[in-house]
Amino acid sequence: MNPIKIFSYVILLSLNFILTSSFINPGDDKKKKKEKEIVDPSELYSIGEIKAMAADSTPYGTFVAISKEIINRKENKITMKSISIDQKGETTEYNYTMNITDPTFTIMADDSSYTGTGKLHGSEWKWSSWSYVINTKNPVGKIDAYNYISLVGLVVNKAFYGADGKLTVRYKERYKAITKEQFEILYLQVLKCSTK
Repeated sequence: MNPIKIFSYVILLSLNFILTSSFINPGDDKKKKKEKEIVDPSELYSIGEIKAMAADSTPYGTFVAISKEIINRKENKITMKSISIDQKGETTEYNYTMNITDPTFTIMADDSSYTGTGKLHGSEWKWSSWSYVINTKNPVGKIDAYNYISLVGLVVNKAFYGADGKLTVRYKERYKAITKEQFEILYLQVLKCSTK
């Protein structure tokens, strides 16, 4: 695979993390809280491992991503800041907004490089899974994805199809919640490394 295609897939990989980590809720074990006790807006932080592979399962590499999301139930909106780190230590930051109209949602990148729509499964703001399709501009194509909450965290299966409709890259991803302090430490270290 030529370097331009690999770079494009790394960019797509970063985009995948952004959408994958949405809705990770470290407080799921406290679901029985009364609505009035829920802080709104609230912030969630996560870290994930992403394994990318060709359609024939040839591995492309493993990536790590950290994210901060602000969940605003009153405005039915989720905003995300995400940084992905590749195996060379190179970083890419992405930002996007999700507008929720349960059981559906729309996605818009702050830089308009991708848009999408999806469906939520489960009780409002306590979703157990969600599926979505993202349309990308660079490279041109679409991502089909299905995410679900498991006992070990968020599990994601994604597939990227090129402009010709052929499956190009598959992703297997796992995410878990981290604290605000952990996110801030990692974020600062990533920024330091990316400026060297």
